[in-house]
Amino acid sequence: MGISTLFDPLSVLVLIAVLGMTGTSALWFRQGQQAFDQVVGALGILRRVAAQLAADHPIRKRLEAAPVVDLSFEEITRLMSGDTSEPAARAIVRLNERIGWIERFAQFAVHLGILGTVFALVSSDPTDLVGFRARLPTALGTTFWGLIGALMLSAVAGTCESLIERARLHVRMALLEGLEQRPEQVAKPLD
Repeated sequence: MGISTLFDPLSVLVLIAVLGMTGTSALWFRQGQQAFDQVVGALGILRRVAAQLAADHPIRKRLEAAPVVDLSFEEITRLMSGDTSEPAARAIVRLNERIGWIERFAQFAVHLGILGTVFALVSSDPTDLVGFRARLPTALGTTFWGLIGALMLSAVAGTCESLIERARLHVRMALLEGLEQRPEQVAKPLD
């Protein structure tokens, strides 16, 4: 009953859906990881940009008036405008937006597993004990794949959140280091 339960036709459909959602989420994470590596490699540019911000620049005013934590990654991306690392910063912003979808995928996986379970039980005749018992492997298999999928997708979402938080930390540190440079180290202010 073990292997046949997991690879019942309806269970396989749930497994295929879960694998599709997980594959898409993993691809998004991989793109975010590559973008993270590019952004971290370009932090010297961000340090220079932060050091060259004019005293009346809106982002500099925000940085000086509030903690750097409050500066959004979108605003940081605007600072990198025109630089070769700008697409990478925008990719991290997109990954942040996609985390909601990854979390929805985890919910969909659970719902698909439950839907398969309910379908298997409802489509059987409860008065026919043999027939009812024959549908139990389908019910268990769909539930199993739905829960496994939800666990995998939740792990991917958490990994994406961690990656974005690490990117923010690196960028904040670069901005602070840039703002702390002495005036004689700065060539000319940016507007």
